[in-house]
Amino acid sequence: MKLSETSVQNAIPPHLPVVPTIDVVVFPHMIIPLLVVDERIIKGVEEALQNDSKTVLLLAAKKESSSGDTIGTEDLYQIGTVASLMRLIKIPDGSIKILVQGICRAQVTDIVSKDSMLHASIKPLELSVDEHSAELAAQIRNIKSVAEQMASSGQSPTPDFHLILSKMHDAEKIADFVLSHLTLSVMQAQELLEKEFFVNFLEGLYRHLAKEIEVAEVQERIKHRTRDSMNQAQKEFYLREQMKAIRKELGEGDTDDISGYREKLLQASIAEESKQEVERQINRLEKTAADSMEAAVIRNYLDLVFALPWGVSTKDNLLIDHAKKVLDEDHFGLQEVKDRILDFISVRVLNKTGNAPILCLAGPPGTGKTSLGSSIARALGRSYYRVALGGIKDEAEIRGHRRTYVGAMPGRFIQGIRKAGSMNPVIIIDEIDKIGNDFRGDPSAALLELLDPQQNKSFYDNYLGIPFDLSGALFIATANDIGTISEPLRDRMEIITLAGYSPEEKREIAKRHLLKGNCLDAGLLPEQFKIEDSVLDDVILNYTRESGVRELDRLIKKLCSKVARSLVEKNELIVFSNVNLDLGLGPRKYEEESYDKLSKVGVTNGLAWTSAGGEIIKIEAVTMKGSGKLILTGRLGEVMKESAQAALSYARAHADDFGIPSKMFVDYDLHIHVPAGGVPKDGPSAGITILSSMLSALTQRPINAEYAMTGEIDLQGDVMPIGGLKEKILAAKRNKINHLILPLRNKKDLVGLEEVTTNVDITWVEHANEVLSRVLMAKPA
Repeated sequence: MKLSETSVQNAIPPHLPVVPTIDVVVFPHMIIPLLVVDERIIKGVEEALQNDSKTVLLLAAKKESSSGDTIGTEDLYQIGTVASLMRLIKIPDGSIKILVQGICRAQVTDIVSKDSMLHASIKPLELSVDEHSAELAAQIRNIKSVAEQMASSGQSPTPDFHLILSKMHDAEKIADFVLSHLTLSVMQAQELLEKEFFVNFLEGLYRHLAKEIEVAEVQERIKHRTRDSMNQAQKEFYLREQMKAIRKELGEGDTDDISGYREKLLQASIAEESKQEVERQINRLEKTAADSMEAAVIRNYLDLVFALPWGVSTKDNLLIDHAKKVLDEDHFGLQEVKDRILDFISVRVLNKTGNAPILCLAGPPGTGKTSLGSSIARALGRSYYRVALGGIKDEAEIRGHRRTYVGAMPGRFIQGIRKAGSMNPVIIIDEIDKIGNDFRGDPSAALLELLDPQQNKSFYDNYLGIPFDLSGALFIATANDIGTISEPLRDRMEIITLAGYSPEEKREIAKRHLLKGNCLDAGLLPEQFKIEDSVLDDVILNYTRESGVRELDRLIKKLCSKVARSLVEKNELIVFSNVNLDLGLGPRKYEEESYDKLSKVGVTNGLAWTSAGGEIIKIEAVTMKGSGKLILTGRLGEVMKESAQAALSYARAHADDFGIPSKMFVDYDLHIHVPAGGVPKDGPSAGITILSSMLSALTQRPINAEYAMTGEIDLQGDVMPIGGLKEKILAAKRNKINHLILPLRNKKDLVGLEEVTTNVDITWVEHANEVLSRVLMAKPA
């Protein structure tokens, strides 16, 4: 091919940095932006900017080599375009964007890699043009005619295409302008760029332009013919496809995502009215710009909707024997809870559509309430999720946030269902008695709908915005003190009280579960850590004072750690006994009895129940000269204050029976104190204990310290029933008090607690006088 030299040869440097172009051929007079990511090319561009000419050589990459990461000299065409750099923008990722304008064609005579940059020696070229040629004039006229035809038929590439073209007179500029608006492959464009004679260039250009017109006309005919034969459904499909194409060009939506959402909606087992809301959100997403914040919110919402297990439930394992085995393997005792779960499974066998019970396990810490939930899930073959509600004060934690808020999220229960992956998981509602409330609402009130079997079939989460059926879930709440739970919420749950463990039960739990688990955690083999029952009893009685087994677990873990350390440091195995137990756990904390063995005036041992289990409390009373006032100290609650007032009234009413002069209530003050003043105390079970201390102080008769008591009294002296009976008996046994005075009305509560009452002498009383006759000793001489 013989090309003539251009007239602008002297104005263009003979050596230029090379900028490869991918999927595009740049022609003279064309203005186009280019993205440059190759560090070698970026250096070349920056070098060109330092030169006065500010020019580079644009060489198109061959199609088959354009997909590689690095473009070599053999991958480039040998004829390209000299272009001037109009603008450069640096992008944060290290790449640059440049705006270039083609100046003239040029042929590469040599190309080398210099300082890791591509440089080419060039010879500027121009097409051979015979301005007086009739063929040239005819070709230009044909091109303008076809361009006008495109404009009149509405196929113009740009709105002002025809106007700009009509004002052009230079043949080469006309050709380059039309060329820049054609859709050509790299090979087709490069073929035109390399034309030797201008008339040949125009002929090729006209051929491509005519083909473009022909294709557009055929497309229009097909469009009209197809549109006329469409029914309504086809028309909607056509319009939707057109909209997809438009949005794809504008970058305003991800059609694949929207199609995926619609496909998921068709497959989901969602109620029809709920489907309408989800469809509405999909339509909103389709009309929203893809990079907008609103689109992200809608997409997050739709992702949640389709992540929920609509209509997906695990199959219950309804084998009673299997459930018994699993529950007994994981937990010792807790028979009432186990029986209730077995009852539920039995009902499921007969009626697979019945509602699950809503249980509340109430008891001291460390008694296995929370861990029981995972065992129940394993016994039933269900998935498991735990929701910790302790300390939450925002209603939105239950019902979810409205999507209008920034960072809105669904409530914890909808999140739990999503993670559980089924409609019927076992959901543990942990610490339900420790829910707070403030200006953001009352979470316990929001639980009313959730825990009502008649309402949770259509539970409404503010974020989800459509009803969700939670009736298949088995809810098990845990609490330490049900007294702090609101009455309406408590009414919705079946309360099962878990009493504290006796020392014998703790020993069995340690042998079955705690020893094995802590050996494994410490990296010990079972034969490397053995402990006798007597040593376990020593730990339980002299190192712990708890209703559960958490502290016992920590102490066993500590002993395992001591054995592990001895093995690592000295290669010696420690065997703990009652003699050397203090080497692992330190001095015994509770070896001495916590109550005073000496019987004193005005000091009575009472039995109390707290959320942490049973306790022994002392109630002290003294008299002093004064004006008949009743002084109460020890941070007593309103109920205990009223019990003290009732006890005083009973004592005054029966003063003659006890030989108390009337002046004792006029000239003397009576001071009642409950030690440990920093701890609040309240409850309706201290009446007979307060009365005993009062009468002891007023009569100066000591109280028998071998007894501990509990029970409320009324103004007639009748002893009323109390709660927490098992915990109180266990507290007395821990403190080695074996003589107890208990209300007769509580005798029925000892059924099934025979093991707890072993070696305990219980006196059942109906009236205060029966108590006083037992505990008031003779006045010292």
